[in-house]
Amino acid sequence: MVSTNWPHPSNWFGREAKPVLPSDVARAIELALREGWVPTEPGSPFCLDLSAGFTPSP
Repeated sequence: MVSTNWPHPSNWFGREAKPVLPSDVARAIELALREGWVPTEPGSPFCLDLSAGFTPSP
């Protein structure tokens, strides 16, 4: 599970939203793997907080 500071397209605050691209997802997966996420292991969701400084790819 990845948390970002970027608004969801259906946000009701009126903030501009941009889509999260496959390259953004790939970056998050690579970082989660470096941070210790093992996708084949059962258990609680792995939480990755990218809310500080996340910017989607242009």
